[in-house]
Amino acid sequence: MADRLMLAQALAATAALLLSAGSTAQALTDPTRPPLELMGAAAAGTAPRTPLQSILLSSARKGAIINGQYVALGGTYGKTKLVKITATEVILKGDQGLEVLQLYPAMAKPSAASGAEGKTKKTAKRP
Repeated sequence: MADRLMLAQALAATAALLLSAGSTAQALTDPTRPPLELMGAAAAGTAPRTPLQSILLSSARKGAIINGQYVALGGTYGKTKLVKITATEVILKGDQGLEVLQLYPAMAKPSAASGAEGKTKKTAKRP
């Protein structure tokens, strides 16, 4: 009787393994990953929107990191020369003229339809 029970358990375990071998686990997605619409350009191998990654301004040095390369003020990046650095942008000068690289994308101003304009700020009067 014990032999039959062990045989039945072994057959059940084997059948369960064989039946589950065909199923595959669903891949988990990273919740912090950007949407696929934004990933399309990066996956296609295109360059980032702006190659300017960081601006370094101090009394000791002035420079910028452009596409992972540190370029000092007056230094060269490719065929261009870094001629000006501000807190938010750098200006490169080359054969094609001046090229402005901005650290942050331009922000659109709110439209009048949003209701932000034309309203006066009320101040509370103190007794």
